[in-house]
Formats: sequence, C-alpha cells, structure tokens
Amino acid sequence: MKHIILTLILLTTIHAQEVINGHILPPEPDPAVNNATLLGVDVNDNGVRDDVERWIYKTYKDKHPIHIDIAMQGAKTKQIMLKDPTKAKKIHNIMVAPILCESYYKVCIDTPIIKKGKRINSKSFRKIIFNTKERMDAYLQYDDLLSGDSYRVPWCSERKQLCDFNTSKYDQK
Repeated sequence: MKHIILTLILLTTIHAQEVINGHILPPEPDPAVNNATLLGVDVNDNGVRDDVERWIYKTYKDKHPIHIDIAMQGAKTKQIMLKDPTKAKKIHNIMVAPILCESYYKVCIDTPIIKKGKRINSKSFRKIIFNTKERMDAYLQYDDLLSGDSYRVPWCSERKQLCDFNTSKYDQK
C-alpha cells in the first residue's frame, strides 16, 4: 500500500511540473520568502532566481532558443552582482558579457535569429530582476561604483566568446 501511495505522489508531482521547450521549470516561489533576501529562491541551484527563470522561459518560449540562453546568462550575472554590489569594478566584465554576447548575434553577424529592435536584456528584464527596493538599491550601488571610469567595448571577433552557453548550436550551417 505504501508503494502505491508513493507512486501516486510521484506521478502527481511529475504531472504538476511545468515544462517549456524540454526544460522543467522550478515551482513558483512564495513571494514573501522569495523577496525576503536579495538572492531570493533558487531551488534548482542554477544561479538564477526561480521567479526570474520562470519569467524568462515563459516570455521567450515562442522565440528562437538563443533568447532563453542569453536571458539566463543575464539573470545569472545579475545574481552575481546582487551577492556583492561593492565588487562592481571586479565583476563589470561579467555583468556586460550577456549584452555583448547578444550584440554579437544582433550586430556583428546580423543573424535573423535575433531581430533588430528590443534587446533581450531590456528594461522589462531589469524590472523583473530588481523587483524590490532592496534589489534596486543594490543595482544602483553597483552602478554608482562604476561611474567615472571608461570601459572598452570588445571587437566583434571577441564578443562570441563572452557567451556562457554552447554557441555552436547557433552557428549557421
């Protein structure tokens, strides 16, 4: 009898999971728990807050898969910044990598997989990530610590290397 109940529980849990493009989404976190800390809830420990991961997969599910890869990279870098915004100058290159990765596909090779216009790492993206006053304050602290310096934009030939995912699956054949 125990075995049957356990099987039913497992089957119910499996069927309750949301899957988008083969990716099992983490459960929607309780907002009170998720927003109680800067880093929030990340049950699958992939470096992206669960509410953000769910938003990314749902927002870009009908677009080319590269949108999800770039957005997930962007979300991971924002989590790194939220851990310690005082390390702004040390982590700046990590923070801009997803934007430069996106620009490789959008500008450098002018590929049709990413259309001109709205960026993946846009204002609406930042609104989801910095959805509490504390998270926005951490971002503003990071941003303030970068002021007064200048930063080089890498050549197109260097930008593809800044993607943290397997880019070969998007190479035109």
